[in-house]
Amino acid sequence: MQREPDDFFRMAEPYEELSSANEFWQKVDGKDEGVVENLLYRPDLLESLEPPKKWIVRNKTFRNFSFAKTHLSQLEFTDCQFENCLFIGSIITACRFNSCEFVNCNFYRSQIQNCHVDPRAFARCLDLKKYANIGVGLYQELLHNSRQQVQPEFTREAQYQFSRWKRHLGWDEIKISNDGPIRKALKSVLLFSSWLFEKTTGSGVRLKNLAVTSAVVLAGFTWLNYSFRSTFGLMLKDECLETLSEAFYFSTIVITSLGFGDITPTTDLGRVVVSIQAMVGFLTFAILVSMAFRRITN
Repeated sequence: MQREPDDFFRMAEPYEELSSANEFWQKVDGKDEGVVENLLYRPDLLESLEPPKKWIVRNKTFRNFSFAKTHLSQLEFTDCQFENCLFIGSIITACRFNSCEFVNCNFYRSQIQNCHVDPRAFARCLDLKKYANIGVGLYQELLHNSRQQVQPEFTREAQYQFSRWKRHLGWDEIKISNDGPIRKALKSVLLFSSWLFEKTTGSGVRLKNLAVTSAVVLAGFTWLNYSFRSTFGLMLKDECLETLSEAFYFSTIVITSLGFGDITPTTDLGRVVVSIQAMVGFLTFAILVSMAFRRITN
């Protein structure tokens, strides 16, 4: 059951109301898989019956369920899925979400504190093009939560997604703003730079993106240096480079800033191009060291 855009802030009808925590527990009690749907939890508080011991809910699918304006505390959800659920204005504290997923759920102005929750569980939670403002708020909460809980892996994912959603929100703000064309153009350039940084380095937190970028850069420089070896005057023992392996070797020592000096450009154009390659390599290496240092210190 997929809510239409206009219905994203309200439940699909018909639905029933739960007036107490005991009624909620009766719906989710038991270890068997089951679907809990078309229900609105009315009380302001839903917490463990025996705090600080967590109240455990397993193998349940919550569908068209509202926790809006509810304080959820000391709960543990394991292998649960939340579909078309409302968490508008909810406060979620001291909870655990193990192997859970949120699909098409509204977390507008929700708060998440002192929880164990993987940001990847929200990959299908919101439509990036329609609800960028909600996504920014959600991932900001997840970022603050993971930092407070000292969860490095969750922090990196939340940081990446927060930057991604913030960039999309920036595009939306440019479209509706009354700024002049020059100011819009400047903002667009900054957002494009953010997009490029995200794709090439994973916003400084994803090593996979940087590894792919480094491989592409090395392959591109190898092709460039081999194709224009005569133009650049790339000489090895007074002879121009002849093989692709020699071009690969030269490109590798340039972008890693090793610079053995056995192969050197002898033309002005070659020196300029190779200098640019060295600066690109130095920048890439600096980002790599920064990312590795953050992971080690975390």
